[in-house]
Amino acid sequence: MSDQPFDRLLEQLQARCLNMAAMVQQAVALACEAITRIDAAAAAKALAGEARIDEEDVEVERQAIHLMIQHHPSAADFRAVFGIVKINANLERIGDCAASIAQQVPRIAAAGIEIPREVKQIAEAALKQVQLTVQCMATTDPALADEICRADDVVDALNSQIQLDRQAAMETDRASVPGNVALIVASKYFERIGDHCNNIAEDIVYLHRGEIVRDRKSVV
Repeated sequence: MSDQPFDRLLEQLQARCLNMAAMVQQAVALACEAITRIDAAAAAKALAGEARIDEEDVEVERQAIHLMIQHHPSAADFRAVFGIVKINANLERIGDCAASIAQQVPRIAAAGIEIPREVKQIAEAALKQVQLTVQCMATTDPALADEICRADDVVDALNSQIQLDRQAAMETDRASVPGNVALIVASKYFERIGDHCNNIAEDIVYLHRGEIVRDRKSVV
């Protein structure tokens, strides 16, 4: 590995991180299908993919560390590698969220609760945000970062509404508590997916501009 030039190795690392992003996008798509259709098969696929995502996360980090040790990159090159490591970490957490959403499906199915419209909407919005994030990574277009943050506003608003609605439903129907708790948990994980997408968008801006934009809703 060290016999190859740094630029070539960095390209390989970027490609591997993008492959990780594709795996995570598939996991989120499966989790969305599982929760909106109460699809046990889709939930099982989402859970089965978590181990592969975790393995890929470790490999990307290992490759990044090896690259820095072997080549002692300049400040700009170090920033590029460090940015990939941060993006990869957020991708792995999105994969964890997808698995956690899938875990709620049997509980909702057992409760026999109809999936509320807002839950379907938050699943669609979170998946769109992940798709935008993968596109932003693939095109290295920081202009997409602002769109990702706007999508996060939609996810946040839907999560707040779901929390309120499900709590009200539990107060009027105590038998619905287990199923509604599972819906609340799933909604919160969708909201966390949005947060991780936001982090990746900010990291992409950092990679391209060297500008730290944490805790800002508009990043371009």
